[in-house]
Amino acid sequence: MADTRWRIDLEYDGAPFAGWQLQPNARTIQGEVEAALRALLGHPARVSAAGRTDAGVHAALQVATFVSSAPRAPRSIRDGLNAHLPPEIACTQALVVPDHFDPRRTPHVKVYRYAWLVRVPRSPLRRHRAWHVRTPLDLTAMQQAVACLVGTHDFSSFRASGCSARHPNRTLEGASVQAAGDELHLRLVGTGFLRHMVRIVAGSLYDVGRGHRRVEWIAELLAARDRGLAGKTAPPHGLLLEQITYRA
Repeated sequence: MADTRWRIDLEYDGAPFAGWQLQPNARTIQGEVEAALRALLGHPARVSAAGRTDAGVHAALQVATFVSSAPRAPRSIRDGLNAHLPPEIACTQALVVPDHFDPRRTPHVKVYRYAWLVRVPRSPLRRHRAWHVRTPLDLTAMQQAVACLVGTHDFSSFRASGCSARHPNRTLEGASVQAAGDELHLRLVGTGFLRHMVRIVAGSLYDVGRGHRRVEWIAELLAARDRGLAGKTAPPHGLLLEQITYRA
């Protein structure tokens, strides 16, 4: 029987995992999904994802593909996967896609959200969902500071060491900070991201929000192209891959 390329949409709590990518002697999202596929299909299937989220990072929508010759209906792929996946991971949709569809290389836009919980008492329910900060953050200053990131820029100042990207230029279609109850949410919308880029932006904006840096500092960092000048990398548990949209 001919091979079929499948797209599966995944949602996961990244807290217990060492990230998406397979690693020796570590529990990963990819490893769990491939184990579930092996149990469902009766043969190994390598899974490729739109992005490799880091340890502790969550996804409301991660898009992945695999190829199989086993005859299955979309619903049976979705429900069968969920029967074998651990409770921290779920398949929300499965569908057949053309052979040329590549979740990473097919043109798409990703939305990443970073959350700060801004209040004195900690939240047991959100301890793996937001960076807890006890001092107030200046929302207006953070909103003004982040606006300069929209457009195509060299994001070297927000690029972690060990990043394998061929160049540091990236395009952001949106960059905003909004209040959501006792949380602040940073959203970056773009066609591609460097390693730890969103978390370094979040760590730098945190310094602006608490008044340790001027609003103009983020623009100065962008121009400096020097990671050593930026803020610390924000903790991973506040980061969520929120949405991926594929372009026609």
